[in-house]
Amino acid sequence: MIIENAYLSDIQRIWKENNEGYITYESNQIAITDEKMLQIVWRENNTTMAYAIVYLGKDFIEKEKFQVNIEDIPDNSVYIWEIVTDKNYKGRGIANKLMKYLIEKYKNYNIYSCVASDNIPSLKLHEKNGFKILTQFKEKNKKSEQYIMIKNKM
Repeated sequence: MIIENAYLSDIQRIWKENNEGYITYESNQIAITDEKMLQIVWRENNTTMAYAIVYLGKDFIEKEKFQVNIEDIPDNSVYIWEIVTDKNYKGRGIANKLMKYLIEKYKNYNIYSCVASDNIPSLKLHEKNGFKILTQFKEKNKKSEQYIMIKNKM
């Protein structure tokens, strides 16, 4: 079951217990405190198994402090800030269900996301759901390339 804007302590727990270095603590804290963020959790049997956070703004490049420039981001744009599945529930397709929910909810928007080139599960998830690489860049102190991906509105 998908629930919006609830279970923030579960989001923090899942991030802490399952962080593989792709999402900083600072970034996660912004994600759960910023009013332009939508938090979405997947729950079954009274347990939060995964979450997604979406930034409701086109200024995500500045918000994330990415060292890249993308021209003419349309007003009807959202940015997938993070999707994290608890390691105890990986392989059940939960991240894909969250992604499909986001795509349907924002079907009239351009949906952006940033994925590390060595985060193969996330790359596969995005590609499977029709995202294409828009640009790539390398951040300071990061071991891998970062890809800005987009799913154009339908």
